Amino acid sequence: MGENSMDNLLHWLWLTTLNGLSEYDITALLEQFDNISDIYMCKEFDNIVGIKPNIKERLRSKDLKTAKEIYETCEKKSIKILTFDMSEYPDSLRLIENPPYVIYLKGEILNWDRLLTIGVVGTRHCTDYGISATKKICTGLAEKGVTIVSGMARGIDSAAAISALSVGNKTVAVLGCGVDVVYPPENTNLMQKIIENGAVISEYPPGTQPNGRNFPRRNRIISGLSRGILVTEAPKKSGALITANYALNQGKDIFAVPGSIFKETCMGSNELLTSSAKAVSSAEDILCEYVYEISRIAPIKSKKRTIFKDSKKEKVNNEIKISIDDKKYSSLSEEEKSIVLLLIGGNVNIDDIKRQSGIDISKLTTTLSMLEFGGYIKKLPGNNYKLNI
Repeated sequence: MGENSMDNLLHWLWLTTLNGLSEYDITALLEQFDNISDIYMCKEFDNIVGIKPNIKERLRSKDLKTAKEIYETCEKKSIKILTFDMSEYPDSLRLIENPPYVIYLKGEILNWDRLLTIGVVGTRHCTDYGISATKKICTGLAEKGVTIVSGMARGIDSAAAISALSVGNKTVAVLGCGVDVVYPPENTNLMQKIIENGAVISEYPPGTQPNGRNFPRRNRIISGLSRGILVTEAPKKSGALITANYALNQGKDIFAVPGSIFKETCMGSNELLTSSAKAVSSAEDILCEYVYEISRIAPIKSKKRTIFKDSKKEKVNNEIKISIDDKKYSSLSEEEKSIVLLLIGGNVNIDDIKRQSGIDISKLTTTLSMLEFGGYIKKLPGNNYKLNI
């Protein structure tokens, strides 16, 4: 890592660990500074709007001790760090309100935005019915190449992750503690298997212990990473419904498994069915909403296995394959196709699109707007663009 990259990383760790600083504060700062290092180098914040005086005072402290300690811990424990300005950072999280500006990760840095991801949430105090429904649906989804995202909590979350792993697919767990902390403790083996076959991530630095306030906050990340959220069993007051609410606000799809009208654990998920959720009883009920994506993913070929025993690890490639020859792009003009072709390789800044496409800037902005309006692309912070898969 070069000196500038190291400084950039330490500055992110400094900013995100300042006591009392919220994601809203960081968003306000990033709207008024070009980059993270400019924030760190700034000595006077009196003219910065949207930041409270006590926060401005803390920003004047340039002590990097905590940042360096976190970095050293991550190095020792093989924890990867993804910051908001890195290309490896999930684009889907850049677009949500209040994003986690730093992500700590154990496992594989996935090609997040080329995956079809479904978040699965539900109560810790689930019934046998909830477990059976979760296993049935999640196994069917995973076999088709869908990546399951969960919180690795007891009950429904754990059942979802185990189902994905059992058919040889990758899965992602979003924690409300540090990625070096196992919670709940009985999920030690499960967490290790997720690390070996996917990723465990958190916005909290290593060593952060479970805290009741952390779990509702982490649910925005589960929703942010997912194309849709499946609630299989949840009472009226539960973290699963918080996740569903985040999904609703983020414009994600919501699915729910109908449950018994006599069970308290099903009251919340049943209520979703009267408002915002589609009723599902099988993987096919969800897959039919993503016909294009599923057609571009190779199904998982490995046979079901016992995940807590040693087995030969097979490379899983469940990314969505994209080609300019896809039918969905057939009606585009040649100039529009040239932009799509650039974005197939990854996110591109408007300046690079102009340079590589040769399209005049006045016409380019109009063309980009039309592609965005048509649902072909999405605009990201900093005038970057990505394909809308």
